[in-house]
Amino acid sequence: MSEGAALATDWLKHVLFDRGYLARIKGEAIKVYLVIVQECEGQPDRSVQLSLSQLMDRTKLSCPTVIDSLARLESLGLVVSTTRERGKTKTYYMADPPEPPGD
Repeated sequence: MSEGAALATDWLKHVLFDRGYLARIKGEAIKVYLVIVQECEGQPDRSVQLSLSQLMDRTKLSCPTVIDSLARLESLGLVVSTTRERGKTKTYYMADPPEPPGD
């Protein structure tokens, strides 16, 4: 595994497990998130263009499920949609989410 791939894997593990986001991502949203992570090569603070049909194709989920999943990811601060025009391929920004508040 290359150094970049190892860092990306460590970052993803940190976000999902150490920061507790895996437990907060509900339902099928994890599939959508992992596709976006893969498209961003596992690097936070990057943008990627993906259409709904591409996300549906890659995850094998319905359009409403993908839309709900994206809304969930946005509400958690994991993904930000940076394109708002209807009919345009959206650009998603994969944020480096904040550390959860202390217990």
